[in-house]
Amino acid sequence: MKKGPPAVFFDIGNVLLRVSAKQAVRRIAWAVGHHPLKVARYFFSSDIVDEIERGTIEPQELYERFRSELDYKGSFPEFNKLWCGYFRLDRKGAYALKAVAELHPTYLLSNTNYLHYEFIKSRYGFAGQVDGAVLSYELGLRKPEPAIYHAALKLAGVAPDQAVYIDDIKENVEAARKVGITAILNRPCTNLRRELSKLGVL
Repeated sequence: MKKGPPAVFFDIGNVLLRVSAKQAVRRIAWAVGHHPLKVARYFFSSDIVDEIERGTIEPQELYERFRSELDYKGSFPEFNKLWCGYFRLDRKGAYALKAVAELHPTYLLSNTNYLHYEFIKSRYGFAGQVDGAVLSYELGLRKPEPAIYHAALKLAGVAPDQAVYIDDIKENVEAARKVGITAILNRPCTNLRRELSKLGVL
C-alpha cells in the first residue's frame, strides 16, 4: 500500500533506458546510406527534434520525411524498428523505479514521441509500474519549459515540495528546482537508490 507523497517522477532516457544520440545517428546513417555527419546536421541543425517531441509530426509524416529528405528506402515497419531499436534497459534505474512505485505515486516525465513510447510500453515493464505519464508529444510541451513540470504536478495532485524528479540533463533538473521540485541529477556514477534514500523516498 502506498504511503502518499512525495510523488516521484522519472525521466526515461538515461534514467530508465540507456540512450545514445551518436549510436542512433550511426544506425540511421547506415540505413539511409549517408555520412553520420549529414544525418546529425539533419536532426540538430533544424527544428525536427522539437517537432517530433511536441507531437506536431505524426509517425507516418515522419516516415515520409525520412523517405523524401534522407532517401530512406525501407517500409514503415522497418522504419519503426530502426527508429526504436537503440534502447537498452538501465537496470539500476528500473530497479529504483520498481522500489519507489511500491511506496509512492510514481510517474514518468519525458520528452519523447509516439513511436518511442508505444515501443517502450510493449517492451519494458516499468511503463506498467507507474501511476501515469507526462509525455511531451501528448502535451505539446518540452522540458525544460516550466509548464510541463506544472502539468506533472497537476496530474499527481501534489504541491512542488511534495515531488521528487530524476533526470540526466542538468538543465532539466535546474528547471524543476526553479518550480520548487526536489530534483536529482542522474549520472552514470549516481547511486540512485542511495540518493532517494537520503530524501526519505526509500
